[in-house]
Amino acid sequence: MIFRKIQEQDVAAYMEMATDFYSSPAVLHSIPQKYMQNTVKAVLGGTPFADIYMFEQNGDTVGYGLLAHTYSQEAGGAVCWLEEIYVRPTARGAGVGAAFIEFIKGTVPAARFRLEVEPDNTRVKALYRRHGFSPLPYESYVLEREDRVKV
Repeated sequence: MIFRKIQEQDVAAYMEMATDFYSSPAVLHSIPQKYMQNTVKAVLGGTPFADIYMFEQNGDTVGYGLLAHTYSQEAGGAVCWLEEIYVRPTARGAGVGAAFIEFIKGTVPAARFRLEVEPDNTRVKALYRRHGFSPLPYESYVLEREDRVKV
């Protein structure tokens, strides 16, 4: 298994997989394709706030991972959000997601790792628990600022 940062030639595969991710039950709702394009543009442009990793197995692209980087005083340092972990259906159940989590834990110098999961996704919850994640005992809130999104 190879995990490498996205390159220009990966954009079409990434867009296909991200579109599939956002039409799956793994997320609350879909997002405009323009948001995905903005993410790729920012990452390829060198933003310090995000990374996209492509997953390769035997020369085939089998998934991707999107990371967001923040800082937390509560955590005592850098925080890495595993925003999205997507594995193509043909590669699921073969340990790809688990290998990516271990890769990130071993290479990203963060004081804390965070992720989210839909409440009904028991399979993925079990995966996260096996890799040391535990649920937080509080609720998360969000304020969407559509007027601030540059499209």
